[in-house]
Amino acid sequence: MSLEQRLDDLEARVEIDRLITRYARAVDEDIDAELNAIYAEDAVSEIIPWSGKPAVGRAKVVASFRDYMSKFTNRKRFIVNRVIDLTGTDTATGWANWFVMQAGDGDSYVGWGKYDWDFRRNAGVWEIEKMVITVDCMTTKEKGWADLESLVAAYPD
Repeated sequence: MSLEQRLDDLEARVEIDRLITRYARAVDEDIDAELNAIYAEDAVSEIIPWSGKPAVGRAKVVASFRDYMSKFTNRKRFIVNRVIDLTGTDTATGWANWFVMQAGDGDSYVGWGKYDWDFRRNAGVWEIEKMVITVDCMTTKEKGWADLESLVAAYPD
């Protein structure tokens, strides 16, 4: 691979990483303009198991996040273990784990899961084309999340 190609790939990965960070900040801080800017016009988003079916189109994707943002406040998410794979000159996929702390209806919530993304560069700008969020756990402080006996089954004999 040429030095120029390696530099192009590195710059693409940095821009996609920034796109992921922009998403997290937009959702945590209620930045509607940023939410609209990061999704492709034909974006698809799904939150498993909550959404029931994918939201299709930027307007519906953003509306689904606005609905989520109306239900939970004081959101702080952490996105870790990111993997970004360039699949073409203007396409990429990604995967990461997430952890979130937030409040809703007077309760404190903690949750975690994973993201799966498809990214596309459109007119030189990276956008989220597809986003699947899998919720592995979302529970209240009262219900608990640290009781390993109720969360993790015993190791088989």
